[in-house]
Amino acid sequence: MTTEELQEKMTKVLPGSRAHKSFSPLRNYKMDTSEFKNAAVALHLKIQHKKLHLILIKRTAYNGAHSQQIAFPGGKFEQNDKNLEHTARRESFEEIGIPMNTGSLIGKLSEVLIPVSSFRVTPFVFLHETYPSLIKEQREVQEILIGELKELDTFKLKTFENVEARKGFLLNNVPGLHFKEHFIWGATALMLHEFNTILRE
Repeated sequence: MTTEELQEKMTKVLPGSRAHKSFSPLRNYKMDTSEFKNAAVALHLKIQHKKLHLILIKRTAYNGAHSQQIAFPGGKFEQNDKNLEHTARRESFEEIGIPMNTGSLIGKLSEVLIPVSSFRVTPFVFLHETYPSLIKEQREVQEILIGELKELDTFKLKTFENVEARKGFLLNNVPGLHFKEHFIWGATALMLHEFNTILRE
C-alpha cells in the first residue's frame, strides 16, 4: 500500500456500526449514554516497504476496567485540551513519547461506546514517515507493541474467547484476535475491524 492509496481510502464514508457489530462483546446490550465521558485514541501508522504498521500498547495491571488490556494510546478529554485530536496527541505523548506535532492526521474512525467504563471514544488516524523513539510511561503502559497489519487482520484471524471484563464479570465467546501472546477484544477490536474494513473496501 502507498501513502496516496491509504489517504484516499480514509476519505470514504465510514462503515461504522456495520463493521463494529461483528466484534462487539455486548451484542444485544442496551445502554444509557447520557453520562458517558469523551475520550480519544490514536492509531499511529507507518508504511515501510509498502507494508502498513501500527502501534498498540498493553496497559499495566491496575484496579480498573481496562487492566492489562491491549489498546491504542489514548485517554479521556481534559479541560485544557483544545479538541479530541489534541487529546489523542497528548495521550500519545504521555503514554509512549510521540511528540504532539509528529504524524499527519489523515482521518478518524467512527465513535465507539465503552459501557464498562462509560467512555465515548473517537479514534484518530495518524501517518508517520518513521516512528520516533518510543518511551513507555511506566505507570500506565506495560508494553509497546508494533504490528504489521497482516498480523492484525480481523477478517482472517477472528476467534472467540471467554474474558473477564472486570473482576467477577465474565463474558463468554467474546470475538477478538490473537496477536503475539495477547488477545485483542472489545473497543480495540472494533476499531481495528473498522480500519481493516475501510482498507478492504
